[in-house]
Amino acid sequence: MHVILTACTQRKRFVPRQQLNARSLPAGPLGDVASEWKDRLSQVEAVASATDLYCGRSFVEARNAAKSSNGELYVVSAGLGLLRSDDIVPAYNLTVSKGSPDCVLEKIEDHKRAPDWWTAIAAAQAPLEVFERTKGLIIIALPSPYLRMIYPALAGVSESTSERIRIVGAQDVPEANVRLLRQILPYDDRLDGPQSPLRGTRSDFPSRAARHFVEAILESSPLGDAGKHVELVKTTLAQWERPHMKTGIRMSDVEVKSIVRENWVRTGGKSTKLLRLLRDELNVACEQKRFARLATEVRLEREV
Repeated sequence: MHVILTACTQRKRFVPRQQLNARSLPAGPLGDVASEWKDRLSQVEAVASATDLYCGRSFVEARNAAKSSNGELYVVSAGLGLLRSDDIVPAYNLTVSKGSPDCVLEKIEDHKRAPDWWTAIAAAQAPLEVFERTKGLIIIALPSPYLRMIYPALAGVSESTSERIRIVGAQDVPEANVRLLRQILPYDDRLDGPQSPLRGTRSDFPSRAARHFVEAILESSPLGDAGKHVELVKTTLAQWERPHMKTGIRMSDVEVKSIVRENWVRTGGKSTKLLRLLRDELNVACEQKRFARLATEVRLEREV
């Protein structure tokens, strides 16, 4: 059975208690911040399975990829460690992605690296344990901050296990060793081009790439090695054009938030739809991380 590794999402179906928002953590050394976070987790009841907690297109596409490959879905959570999709978990807001008000790295005074946080919450060995016991492919569909967070653990996998890894989505693999470099599938912005059946935003790129891999590449070459899969991805992308770039209108944070508020109900508060509306319908230029921050601010306003 294959394993799909995806990241937790900022959007969740349940609102966390105040103490499980990383912004409420006191600043301090890594060990103190991690200890405080784990203590808070122990005091809060779980509310739902990981499948029911996380929402948004990124998670939906990862779930589709797991279903299409008859595989198991695991979630890399900066707040909870490595989760099975059916694990029952609490609602929380904690990330290692910079720009978010709940980025835990901003609370840590000595260590600012995501891998240090991953180790501090006792999650460093979890991926290795899952990888070593599975017999199928290990499809890692993580955005760059989360791939960097678990990368030291990946570097410790055995030779035979590394041959079963396929890395999709993140382009800047940190401190890559030769074994893992061979496992990177060369998906690029042509996945968002006019011929692609899975166009989307940067935030859901890894999950969309994973879905394309299992439904198109793996389907045609279920026994292929990494080299074969790399060539098949290259062949597919060679037939696709890159997305047409257009210059958007520049707006201030206040103006962008005003548009988000006005269209909140229309889009159901879904970040992907809001960003598409902003870029495609209104031709407004807004970088992905900036938009995520502004949409989060509007969401928090509405929760008050």
